[in-house]
Amino acid sequence: MEAGKSKIQNPKSKMREGVAMEKRYEIGGKAYVMKPLVLGQWVQLLELLKDVRLWNGMTSGDLVSAFGSRLPKALAIALRDETPLKDKNLEEWAATIAFETSPEQGLEVIGDFFDLNPISSLLEKIGKMTDRISEKANPAGSMKSASSFPEGTLPSGTGLSGT
Repeated sequence: MEAGKSKIQNPKSKMREGVAMEKRYEIGGKAYVMKPLVLGQWVQLLELLKDVRLWNGMTSGDLVSAFGSRLPKALAIALRDETPLKDKNLEEWAATIAFETSPEQGLEVIGDFFDLNPISSLLEKIGKMTDRISEKANPAGSMKSASSFPEGTLPSGTGLSGT
């Protein structure tokens, strides 16, 4: 073994500046990867989960229960392979995931999703942006400023009301 090389390498994650930027999985004999989501994936997830309620302090069990039968499709949206994201057959991927993923691996993928996609940080940024827009729309207190979203919530109708 070469000096300075570890015998054990973790092929499951790619690191940038000490932070994992992707996670790798094998499901049904096929390699998948999860990276931070792009806008199109967020749109797909929001549509899928539009009537699912999430809240602060949810356990993994709460999350699985809230997603219910939508969980395989949600994982299909979040995972990727060499297929261009816009060309994925989500129904086919969801079926594979549903019948080839163990509960433990499913929970691992869910946990990794939240590690790679810090939702509360995103919601905080949305709230700050809303405040800035409101301030510009109502200069010098001409009208009471619209309040931003409370931390961990989205406006009604988006389907997500927490992290």
